[in-house]
Amino acid sequence: MRRFYLYTALGLWVLFAQKSLAQEVFGGLVFGINGSQVAGDVASGYDKAGIHAGLFAYTFISEKSVFQMELVYSQKGARKNPTEKNGYQQYLLRLNYVDLPFIYKYIYNDKLNFEAGLSYGYLLYHYEEANFSLDVGDAGFHRHAVNIIIGLNYRFAERWAAGLRSTNSIYQVRDHVSGASRFPNYGQYNDVLTLSFQYYFGRQ
Repeated sequence: MRRFYLYTALGLWVLFAQKSLAQEVFGGLVFGINGSQVAGDVASGYDKAGIHAGLFAYTFISEKSVFQMELVYSQKGARKNPTEKNGYQQYLLRLNYVDLPFIYKYIYNDKLNFEAGLSYGYLLYHYEEANFSLDVGDAGFHRHAVNIIIGLNYRFAERWAAGLRSTNSIYQVRDHVSGASRFPNYGQYNDVLTLSFQYYFGRQ
């Protein structure tokens, strides 16, 4: 399965490179903040903040269509702060990924566009604690992840745009500790909302 993810990513890079020989390719930078949670854990709500930063390249397929590839560092995870209401329970999960999104954008007008696509993620680092203890079980996280992406972007200056994106795991990032795997709950899934700013070097 790992080889499948790698070969798929490399294949799409090759297709993009071939496309760029016939059409002009532009680039840019993206930076922003993630609000994330992990479906299937003890916490709920987009309470874990993290960095979202990287670069992108894109080409126009038509006047209304853009294909974009990105390489971003993305901090995900979950957080539950101790309060009187939750019985002073604490939980913290950090999942740091390098993500490789493949995005299709539909240009609605000169200010607004909508996006959808898939991304491959490689887990660089993870950290987990519950009630300030690192002894939280033996279930490990999968090194590779596949996500679905939807979002929109609004251009507010000649080379600047703001974006709102939802990124959700297609496959579980960690199995149940018990090893159970049955519909509809197969394990834990990343669920991320990203607010970002993009700087474009070329045509938008």
